[in-house]
Amino acid sequence: MNQPDAHDLLLTAREAVLKQLLPALPTHLHYEARMVASALLIASRELAQGPSCAAIERQALASLLQGQALPEEQARHELAQRIRRGAYDPMGEARSRLLMALRAINRAQLSIDNPKVLAHD
Repeated sequence: MNQPDAHDLLLTAREAVLKQLLPALPTHLHYEARMVASALLIASRELAQGPSCAAIERQALASLLQGQALPEEQARHELAQRIRRGAYDPMGEARSRLLMALRAINRAQLSIDNPKVLAHD
C-alpha cells in the first residue's frame, strides 16, 4: 500500500486549509489562514528541493574557498571574513566568481522561498 510522503501530506493540508477551512472561517481570520497555507507550501518545497539547494550552496562555497572542505557554517563564516577583508573588492575574476556563486545560492533558495520572484528575472 502506498502511503503519502511528507511532501504530499503538506500539500494535502494546504489544500484543506484553502478549500475547506478558509471559507468556514470568519473574515478577520482569512489572512492568518492564508499565511498557514503559504507556510505549508514553502515547507513542501523545502522537503522537495532542500537537498539540491544545499548542494548548490556547498559547491559554490567550495569553489570560492578553493576546494577547502569546511562544514557549512564554517564555510559561510570564512567567506564572510574574506569579503570583509576585501578579497573580492577589485573588479576582476575573483569578484565575478563571487557574484556568480552568490547568485546561484540565492536563486536556489528563492526557488524554495519565493519562486515567483524568479519568473521576473
